[in-house]
Amino acid sequence: MSDPAAHAPAADSAPHDEHPHVNYWLVFLALCILTAASVVADMVRGKMGIMLLVLIVLTVATFKAMFVMMYFMHLKFEGKWKYVLLAPTMILALAIPAALMPDIGSHYYDVQVPQTKAAPAHDGEAGHEAPKPKH
Repeated sequence: MSDPAAHAPAADSAPHDEHPHVNYWLVFLALCILTAASVVADMVRGKMGIMLLVLIVLTVATFKAMFVMMYFMHLKFEGKWKYVLLAPTMILALAIPAALMPDIGSHYYDVQVPQTKAAPAHDGEAGHEAPKPKH
């Protein structure tokens, strides 16, 4: 009979599939600091232009999303297969605006709606009398 211990993998050769320990409190602190940075940028927006404010807030939001995806969704510790899932998502994310651009970019519908046209004056037209005030 063969020895079952001979076929079992040794403790040293066990694959290390686990990701390293992450200090989640440090990631949480980084997210809090980034949130405070966007709040401070919003509070001092009078001293900067609106475009600079939008740029700062969107940059901070991008970094916060990156931290959440990398650490809380464990994407930092995944293998190369995550790119296989990301490629079709990026293709669709670029294809949908490209497919909708003709409808959005061109004026398919008439922008002159009845509510924006000036109403004709009824005073001088034939067949219409001006309403008389009631006493």
